Amino acid sequence: MTVDRSTAVSLYQQIADQLKADIARGAFADTGMVPPERDLMTRFGVSRVTVRQAMTQLLREERVVRKQGKGTFVSSGPTLKHELHSMRGFYDSLLQQGIHPKTRLLSFAPAGADDASGFALQRLYEVDEAPIALVSAWLPPEAARITWQQAAEHPIYGILETLLQLKVTRTSVRIRVLPADAQVRKALGLAGKSFVLTMDRESFAEDGRTLERTTFFIRPERYEFVLNTVGPLPISSSIRDSDSDSARS
Repeated sequence: MTVDRSTAVSLYQQIADQLKADIARGAFADTGMVPPERDLMTRFGVSRVTVRQAMTQLLREERVVRKQGKGTFVSSGPTLKHELHSMRGFYDSLLQQGIHPKTRLLSFAPAGADDASGFALQRLYEVDEAPIALVSAWLPPEAARITWQQAAEHPIYGILETLLQLKVTRTSVRIRVLPADAQVRKALGLAGKSFVLTMDRESFAEDGRTLERTTFFIRPERYEFVLNTVGPLPISSSIRDSDSDSARS
């Protein structure tokens, strides 16, 4: 491939566009490594400055990442963020960033011997044709009123508030990093001994009743949680030296 010097599109943008096309068709899939600058200079017949401008563009778009001492590699995609300072579902958090994930309902059935035990739901989320999260949820007995199709078409909070008319007023969230078991590894396409971001969420009605309990198993390389707070901030006046305290005592 060569660049077109007669067009108004800059050379570096043409190179960036061609490299993005290469990434999309999996040209660098074997190693994930983008060719070094000298190879790109030869391929496109341009200067090092132009190649660096193209790579800067790809870095800015999070299409590639630089690894110190190793080179430039294809990125798994832009970082997805989940803000914790508001009650927002996993699906809606992605939509807010302009991401429209694909979802696949894996199971939806009574959690126990009968409907009174509530319902268990499992769903897979995909972004850019790759799995990003496996979701396992418990829903209250009222979920017996909804169909498989409705469960497939609505996120968990949508099921509760839109379909079941159950108002969520409070949530409790715990985030950990845990080893992925065999089921999670298979669903998310992870290698053995992998770790995942795990978010345990429990949502409550105004009277304190539990409306859902959900665990999100999330691939960690593309996801981050964000919490913004405001002051004032209580600060200790000094750091105590435990060795000095022991010596004085």
